[in-house]
Amino acid sequence: MPLSAGSHASIFELVLSAGIVAKFVLAVLLLSSILTWAIILYKWMTLRKAEAENKRFLVLFSKIDDLMEIQQKALQRNEGPMVMVYQAAIDKMHPYLEKGGEGAPPAIDGNRPMLLASLQRTLQSGVQDEMAHQERYLHFLATVGNTAPFVGLFGTVWGIIDSFQEIGRQGNANIASVAPGVSEALIATAAGLFVAIPAVVAYNIFVNKIRKMEVQLEVFGAELTSMVEEKLFNLQSGRKVR
Repeated sequence: MPLSAGSHASIFELVLSAGIVAKFVLAVLLLSSILTWAIILYKWMTLRKAEAENKRFLVLFSKIDDLMEIQQKALQRNEGPMVMVYQAAIDKMHPYLEKGGEGAPPAIDGNRPMLLASLQRTLQSGVQDEMAHQERYLHFLATVGNTAPFVGLFGTVWGIIDSFQEIGRQGNANIASVAPGVSEALIATAAGLFVAIPAVVAYNIFVNKIRKMEVQLEVFGAELTSMVEEKLFNLQSGRKVR
């Protein structure tokens, strides 16, 4: 029910005096806002942790040449995206690398291109799995960012319709009688924008961070493939490999 003409109400009073539909819209937007900020905080913490873990692993990877030693040390201190990709790749290639200086396993002879292609597929799959993990809940931010303004607009339109119906019942159509009802209705639009803007900004920031991480993992995968190729060549040649 709109406030009477000439009254001066706070936003809180406008919300309390709003109709049932407007209150329902505002309740939906409030819940969406709470969930949005919870996800923003969660994603900020998890992405920050993942970036730090990737940096630590790259330092380890650059200092140690033994692939198995890297695996052991990394798993003791790190469970970041890059470690998970590395773990999947080494698990795939371990049977062909474990003999070290004793010579290459028979399966390597003539099969290096096939083994490397298999490694690349494993790396690609690992990167995709990690990206899917990092992208969790982002769809909610995108949905809220796209729909919250329209939910608020629905509340506004409904409120304006209700206001004009009230004017029709009272038979008074001056600005003073219209303004309170319109003010109540516009609260829903403002609330929708208040919910949507942080969701859109956070979504774009997180997507940008995740895309950078994806590129970093792909570059790492190419470097690891090159290193494994060298190890396999040395094994096939009968050289000592670490």
